Amino acid sequence: MKMRNTKHTVITLVLVGILCGSFALAQTAAPKTDEFRARAEAATKEKLGQLIYYFKPTEDQKTKLKDVLIAQYKDLADHDRVRGPKLKALDDELAVVNKKIAELQKEVAAIEKRKAVHASARNELLLDHKAEIGNVFTDEQRITRLSRHIRGYAIYSQYWTVLPKETQTRIQAQCDAAAAKLIQDNKGDDSGAVQAAYRAIREDSKKVLTPELRQAGDTEYLLSSTMRKFVRIKLTDSQKATIRDMCEQAAKRKIEVYAKYAQVAKDRDAIRRTMSGMTSSSYYYKIREDVVNKVLTDEQLKQGHFKRKSSNSSKKL
Repeated sequence: MKMRNTKHTVITLVLVGILCGSFALAQTAAPKTDEFRARAEAATKEKLGQLIYYFKPTEDQKTKLKDVLIAQYKDLADHDRVRGPKLKALDDELAVVNKKIAELQKEVAAIEKRKAVHASARNELLLDHKAEIGNVFTDEQRITRLSRHIRGYAIYSQYWTVLPKETQTRIQAQCDAAAAKLIQDNKGDDSGAVQAAYRAIREDSKKVLTPELRQAGDTEYLLSSTMRKFVRIKLTDSQKATIRDMCEQAAKRKIEVYAKYAQVAKDRDAIRRTMSGMTSSSYYYKIREDVVNKVLTDEQLKQGHFKRKSSNSSKKL
């Protein structure tokens, strides 16, 4: 009987110990849980406020939304706790690899530098070769060749053939003078200087290239190109006349389209310049200025610390 009572006593003590331990554990866990929730609420407060602002949820939805954000915060915390060390290890690996890449890049730069020395020597050799070839020809031949190049870009060949002789003579003289100046200044191989020369002549030639001349030039170009395609066929005079008429109509259409495009381009540029000053901000500043200058009383100006501006400084939109 005494042993039975002792056994019951031991069991009772064990159960009491378990209950006390569970209670103590609960008491210990509760503060941690409360601390985590407080931290989660603080971290998700801004996002919660944004969602409430944009979606205007009900009170029940706010509670649910808050629980969802806290649960997501816990998911991320758990994820970072598990994955964080692995990410750190990978970052360490990347640091080692990046260090090796930096060392390899230094080696590549050193090789490129040695390579550049050989490339520079070869380029100098090519320049010497070019100078040797250039010394074979006279300045007159070099000027003639460069003048022909400038004229080819200043005015296209199909338009050159339809220009009046006196205009051809004048433009040719401009090309010869530009070429002679470039050769004299040792800029015959300077692409920028050559472009500037033929662009200046091109602008001058636009004044004499009337729509009629352009149409005639395009007609002859289209006709010669078309006739070369059918050179093996013996065409009748009637067929040749028909082909010429087709080329004339196509050239006329091209000139009309180009003229419309040029006008549209000018209108577009004008509209773009106008719209550049028509932003909402520009209108806001203009309205604000007009309110200060035309609407507010002197007393209101003092209240708002505003000052009227002279009418000359006001921009019109």
